[in-house]
Amino acid sequence: MRSRLLRHVRLTVVAALLAAAALVGFSSAPASAADASTPRYYLALGDSLAAGYQSLPGGGHVTGRGYAQDIARTLAARAAASGRAFDFVDLGCPGESTTTMIGGGCPYPHPYAGAQLAEAVDFLRHHHGQRVVVTLDIGANDVNGCLAGGNVDLPCALAGIGKVRTGLGTILDQLRAAAGPHTRIVGMNLYDPFLAAWLTGDQGKALATLSVPLADALNATLGLSDAVHGVPTADVAGAFRTNEFLPLVPLNGQQVPLNVARIMQWTNMARGDIHANDAGYQVIADTFLAKL
Repeated sequence: MRSRLLRHVRLTVVAALLAAAALVGFSSAPASAADASTPRYYLALGDSLAAGYQSLPGGGHVTGRGYAQDIARTLAARAAASGRAFDFVDLGCPGESTTTMIGGGCPYPHPYAGAQLAEAVDFLRHHHGQRVVVTLDIGANDVNGCLAGGNVDLPCALAGIGKVRTGLGTILDQLRAAAGPHTRIVGMNLYDPFLAAWLTGDQGKALATLSVPLADALNATLGLSDAVHGVPTADVAGAFRTNEFLPLVPLNGQQVPLNVARIMQWTNMARGDIHANDAGYQVIADTFLAKL
């Protein structure tokens, strides 16, 4: 288990070629195609999803095993195909909210002294003239406590979404101001882990059903904030089929809504962990890569 969140992986051409060879199904693209989609740096920002947090079946957890690492492997392979250097920096901090990202105080140990946003701004300023890709996921921890007892705490949800709207606006303002002419920022919306409650009985089905409008409202806020700042949004909610209660599909010997099946297959909710598993993180990575 690695506790450091900052992973500044310098990949030489030889190391990147090895990574490309290990990437299943990858075939080298012509240099011109690789050049067009290959950054010099990849900067991952956000909360536990960006940090690659996963619980382990026997207890404990790991970081550094998430979508950012999946994206970095693909970008490293593209860099190798065009003979370019590549660096990956992951500043994601488990437990980060929009408030702590701006002001500091992320509850998980992290190597930078202040706020994640300040560290990201400093990075972008120092690499202003280079090609940089930035991915960002944030906002889930602003509303996580608003579902309990089979009901949506509406005042909590509205307050949390309001914090996301204001906070994400500040975050994107500062990132855009620091970004150079070749920096590309991509945000993401969120899957709905509370759909797993469907499997716990009638009350759970009610909670799962109520959770989707909350997820929709949060995702609309994320998408609007991104759009206002000229930032594309990776539609992770769509990839996870968040709104699709039909068709019913088989899962562990029963028929369940498609959105419930996806949550159970692509997250660790079977053991109460809202984070994606390896398959789910790859889905998130692919959704980001489609925007890069």
